[in-house]
Amino acid sequence: MKKDERALVEAAKGGDEAAFRALIEPLDRELAAYSYRMLGGYQDAEDALQEARLKAWRHLASYEPTASFRGWVYRITTNTCLDLLRGRRRRVLPPDVCPPAAPGPPTTERREDIAWLEPYPDDRLPTPASPEARLRLQQSVRLSFVRAVQLLPPRQRAALVLHDVLDFSVDEVATMLKSSVPAINSALQRARATIVRARGVPERGAPAAHEHVEARDAEAAACFSRAWETGDFDELVASLTRDAILTMPPWLYWLDGRDAVVETMLSPGTWDGAPRPGRYRVLACRMNGQPGGLAYVRFGDGPFVPVCMTVLTVTGDGRVSHLDTFVLPDHFIAWGFPPTLDA
Repeated sequence: MKKDERALVEAAKGGDEAAFRALIEPLDRELAAYSYRMLGGYQDAEDALQEARLKAWRHLASYEPTASFRGWVYRITTNTCLDLLRGRRRRVLPPDVCPPAAPGPPTTERREDIAWLEPYPDDRLPTPASPEARLRLQQSVRLSFVRAVQLLPPRQRAALVLHDVLDFSVDEVATMLKSSVPAINSALQRARATIVRARGVPERGAPAAHEHVEARDAEAAACFSRAWETGDFDELVASLTRDAILTMPPWLYWLDGRDAVVETMLSPGTWDGAPRPGRYRVLACRMNGQPGGLAYVRFGDGPFVPVCMTVLTVTGDGRVSHLDTFVLPDHFIAWGFPPTLDA
């Protein structure tokens, strides 16, 4: 333990709240992102972070400086997430629970009783130290990976994320989970096999590819925004893969294939008439290490109001293979976006 950290710990143990904040606040973003990977929901991750901070403050007297403070707080956060997961169903996307729908907007009731996977804003992720670290971070929060992680039993989930994503040693993970090294190695093998079967293994990119990926993603987001703000979808349609998929929780609804996606995007039900400028405004927003946009819609002469957020999955050649659209207007404000936009 570093000398300055030891001094902060001693001060915090003596009741100095400012010293405790100096210890815990630099870890907030990575702890929240870890909680999100474990729980699959934005607000769940925020709740887990706050509860873990409170537990760390209450139990600070039990902390022994022979271990790192970061590792100690991760153990508390892990136990908090495991407690929250007890008895819960895993979070899912529509393809996990229903067949594809016919083209056109959803026509059934929303299913708020299903635990839906949620997106996570890149603005709340920890700040990476290098382009290589940025790529790795983005890959470790991609929707496909987080969705696959939800398939794992909670303790396997924790072991995989702590070791394979956050680089804690097997010994450290065993201590956090009050388990043995052989048991953790066995859990990691089973967890990795499940992730591979679910095709959720994060891709590995070279640091030199960082600028190319950023430019590719930015263009995909801009193309998406232009289509919805102008009503001209030719460019976006050309960018879709033939097997493109669109999901839209909280409905039991997803579209399989470019033709179905395009027919729905251009549907009069989607636009309350024909596609046209002035119906939608889209603010660019990176989520889950991926490009995306937050859509506002205008009714009559009123302001633009939040409606949905879409995460785009972009292939290596710049095409869009998945559009995961989440109808979560309350998240706009929670993420720091305006509640309305002036016309």
